[in-house]
Amino acid sequence: MVFVVAIVAAVVVLLALVGTLVRRRRRWRNKGMVLAQELQPRDHTPASQAEPGYAEMSHDDWWESDFFSERSLEPPRSEPAQVPEHPTRSWEATPSERSEPVDLTKSAAKEIARQRRQRAEERRRKLLLRGGIQYEDDASLAREQQLGAGGQGAVYGLVDNTGQVAKYWDLPLTRGTREFEELVHRRTDVEAAVSGHPIHLCWPESPVRRGGELIGYTMPRIGGQFYFEMKFGSVTKTHPRELQHAIPRKQGAVPFPFEVDDRQRLELVYLVAVFLDGMHRNDIVYGDFSWMNFTFSLDPVELCVLDFDSSRVQGSLPFTRSLPLDSPNWEDPQWHGSTVVRMDSDRYKFALFAYRMLVAKSLDAEIDPDRAAEWGRDTGSTMLSGLWSRAMGVAGTRPPLSQWVGALEQARRDIVHGDRSLHQPSTRG
Repeated sequence: MVFVVAIVAAVVVLLALVGTLVRRRRRWRNKGMVLAQELQPRDHTPASQAEPGYAEMSHDDWWESDFFSERSLEPPRSEPAQVPEHPTRSWEATPSERSEPVDLTKSAAKEIARQRRQRAEERRRKLLLRGGIQYEDDASLAREQQLGAGGQGAVYGLVDNTGQVAKYWDLPLTRGTREFEELVHRRTDVEAAVSGHPIHLCWPESPVRRGGELIGYTMPRIGGQFYFEMKFGSVTKTHPRELQHAIPRKQGAVPFPFEVDDRQRLELVYLVAVFLDGMHRNDIVYGDFSWMNFTFSLDPVELCVLDFDSSRVQGSLPFTRSLPLDSPNWEDPQWHGSTVVRMDSDRYKFALFAYRMLVAKSLDAEIDPDRAAEWGRDTGSTMLSGLWSRAMGVAGTRPPLSQWVGALEQARRDIVHGDRSLHQPSTRG
């Protein structure tokens, strides 16, 4: 009897000991979960191998992978991952040593999110030091009346800075902060590329924040030389002199208080080509081409470029995270409905713009290679007419802006020396 009792007691003690060990091991494993994801090295496979190019992405892929991913918070693939340092614990096992998959607890997910925010803030600090980006606090900006509004925000004058205006988006920028700051940083590169030419850029300068959110930016105010006044009875109104006003008015329309001749039109086309070439040389796509995105002055001829909200570094997403939008009558037939903005589309839109300014003198004409060739023979600008023919080709074969700049420079020299005239009597409507 005593022997049986001893055996039972030994079994009870053994079971209690096993239970204690199991519970302790479970606690150790749960503690290791918090750091499991932090110790997992990040995969920095080159982008070309890790994911399909934007040109291969479908409409659904665009929304799912770009709009709802953490792409904007990830470190650049060229930077090595920074693995947090933690004290070594004898009970801690790396994920590769575990026989079962590691589950994320709520605390682990919060820790990972915190580290991502910390990395994003560190990138912003580095960009600030590199490009000299200065942030503005909305509370320190005294706004004047609204100067204008567009599809994504409104522009206001500033009381204490008459040389600048502030653009406020309709919604704070929750994603795309890195892309926006990179665009701000590239301003000096593009300005250097167009230096020596009378080109003014209303480029975003200082991001505006409110309570940690990016809500807009400041930019240069359009100079007074880019406006003109018109009288309507006893009322005088001021209007920006947009590029559409360089097209001759239709018969019967109210005339403008200025006229643009063929030589001035050629100069404006040349300045737009220089601007786009400077953008492309710095790997930036302009995007939304429109008559209203450019203003000009006369005597002397100068150009002012507006609205960079659709611009982005080649291959990156727009900081607004909106789908590419083309202004009416500026759609690229080769990339219609595409979710990606390309330099190739910039080239086509410029060719269309130059044709409308120099050949058709119309706001909405489409490129007619035969008419362009006829214009080239009559004016002696065969080099330009050849570029229009190539611009109508398939995507990827369109002439770069540098070739347009060269051809336009030759046309300008010929006009200065009196070798030819761009005037061609219009035989078509």
